[in-house]
Amino acid sequence: MAQSVIVNIATPIGSVGTVDNIASIQSGPGEAEKVESVEQEKEKLAHLGKALEAAAVKLQQFQEEIFSSHREQIVRLSVEIAGRILLKEIADGNYEIEKIIQEALKSAPAQEDIVVRLNPGDLAQLQKVIEDKGGDGLDNIKFVPDANIGPSQCVVQTDKGMIEYFIEEHLKQVGEALKGVE
Repeated sequence: MAQSVIVNIATPIGSVGTVDNIASIQSGPGEAEKVESVEQEKEKLAHLGKALEAAAVKLQQFQEEIFSSHREQIVRLSVEIAGRILLKEIADGNYEIEKIIQEALKSAPAQEDIVVRLNPGDLAQLQKVIEDKGGDGLDNIKFVPDANIGPSQCVVQTDKGMIEYFIEEHLKQVGEALKGVE
């Protein structure tokens, strides 16, 4: 059931209208000027809103131009930072050579004889891991120390070719991948 509402107005109603039709209100002296002033303010605000919108679009375009013009420098800097962090981690010995070898072997074709050349320090570490795990699945792989190969790197040699697993090459691939990202 709807309840009734009673509204008591102490003064007589001069006119009724909507906010959009505010210009029709004529209840006293000076009201027309006030309405005109409100309409002018509305127009100014609408114009200001459009100007702000246009400025935001231009700012977005400027940001995109700056980023795209400096993309190569940003990529180069990012790869350089990643390289320095990686080299520090390697110098601190914070890597697992067996995982690096496994990753390099994924690229090698399945063959009978595989030779993996790696840093002598890494070879000693790998031999400890192999002893601890029992050396499963490494029967067809010969590990050879090579002082010319840096820590955390290796070269996998097969009858079909050679796979170099070097840090510089990985950083180069990361850089190329970053350049391709839009």
